[in-house]
Amino acid sequence: MAKLYSEVLNRYVEVPEEPKRIVSLAPAITETLYMLGLKDRIAGVSLYCNKPEEARDKPRVGSYWKVMYSKLEPLNPDLILVTTGAQLKIIGELLERGYTVYPIPLPLTAQGILEYIVKVGMVVNRFKDARRLAWDLESIFTKLRGALDGVRLYYEIDLGGPVAPAAYTYIVDALEYLGVETPFSDTRDTWLVNPDVGRVVEFNPDVVVFEAPYGVNDLLGYALRRFRERGLDSLEAIKSGKLVILEPDSLAHYGPSFFKTLGELKVKVENVLGSGLRARP
Repeated sequence: MAKLYSEVLNRYVEVPEEPKRIVSLAPAITETLYMLGLKDRIAGVSLYCNKPEEARDKPRVGSYWKVMYSKLEPLNPDLILVTTGAQLKIIGELLERGYTVYPIPLPLTAQGILEYIVKVGMVVNRFKDARRLAWDLESIFTKLRGALDGVRLYYEIDLGGPVAPAAYTYIVDALEYLGVETPFSDTRDTWLVNPDVGRVVEFNPDVVVFEAPYGVNDLLGYALRRFRERGLDSLEAIKSGKLVILEPDSLAHYGPSFFKTLGELKVKVENVLGSGLRARP
């Protein structure tokens, strides 16, 4: 066994030197484990662990907020990996039931995602591989700096209702790294539920990015309907078709694929704005 300090728990946690039955309850952790070559050691995942696609074939033992113990117990995990934020409640439940739990703190910046990857690697004894993975992703990220300089962008995700990121999120951090201006980048908060429509209208974005929920077939039609319901169809960007639709679990996903998604978003924004893309210095 190895003793690793957890700032979240404020104590050392004894974890297996080579965990063989890992349960991951966070999508970013699950994707990281796959990229570290540990897919055969993953015993179970959460309902939201869909990256990579083969993770969907693993036993599902709960959601982001709730554990189905009838499904978890037969797996007999020797290590359960969780994150923080909304998962703090289930950490206590799992510890009370005697499970070995190690929480990885949520990233607040794009660089924090790289640190998140390394921390996962430390816990599962693949820290050198995790560092190399983080370095590779950092090189991708570095090339994106200032790529959309001066573009005014409004990003919204549907989580059963409209939600927008504020300053204290890795999404706004990454967008500002690209040179993008966002309407809530000066709001000292995390995720804004039912963001202020008036502020978005006043901001008048050059482009709108909408990340759809699961279970929607007509993504464009759904997005336009949702914006129309709140009067955001008055935005010039919406009226002129300056709208980028993202698949579910795209930019909101803070696993290793976040940086690839960010690069793809940059290309999509450039394509939508075309000659209207503001000239860079």
